[in-house]
Amino acid sequence: MVFSLRRLQVISLVLGFSLLLLLSGCAASSTTIVDEEVVTNPKPMYTYKSLLIRDFELKRDLYSDAGSEKLSSREHRYSQIPGELSGHIERYVRSRRTYHTISRDAKPDATTLVVTGRFTRVGRFKISVVVTLLDGASGQEVAYFRQTLWDVLDTTEAISGLGREVADFIDRIQYK
Repeated sequence: MVFSLRRLQVISLVLGFSLLLLLSGCAASSTTIVDEEVVTNPKPMYTYKSLLIRDFELKRDLYSDAGSEKLSSREHRYSQIPGELSGHIERYVRSRRTYHTISRDAKPDATTLVVTGRFTRVGRFKISVVVTLLDGASGQEVAYFRQTLWDVLDTTEAISGLGREVADFIDRIQYK
C-alpha cells in the first residue's frame, strides 16, 4: 500500500510538471512579420537630425461595427491606440539617441524625418500597419515599411511591441 501511494504521488508530480511545461509554451507572445521594407531615400538617412512622429491613421470601421453611437469601453481603448503608438515610438527612438530632437508636434524642416502611418488591420489576433518616412522639407517618401503582428491576445498591450518594431525599422535604415 505504501509503495503504490508513493508511486501515485510521483506520477501525479511528473504529470503536473509536464502540464506546467506545456502551458508555459502557450504564454502570451506575439509573432512579428515584416511584410515589406523599402528605402528610397535621395540623401543619406544620417543627414536627418530631427524626427517628427505623427499619430497613425486608424479608421473607426477597423475596430467598430457600430454607427456613431457611444463607444464601448473596448472601442474607446482602440480609439486611443494611435496616440499610444506614437508615444511608444517616441520613447524607443529617444532611448537610442539617434536624433537631436524628437517631437510629435514640431514644424518639419530640411533636416526633419517625418514618421506617418496607418493601421490596415486591428483585431484580437492581428495588427497590421503601414509606416511611411517622409522628408520634412519636400514631403517626399524616403522609406516604407509594412508589418503584421500575429497572435495578438490583447491589442492594447501589443502596441508597445509594435512601437519597438517601428523604432527598430527607423534604426535599421540609418546607414542606408
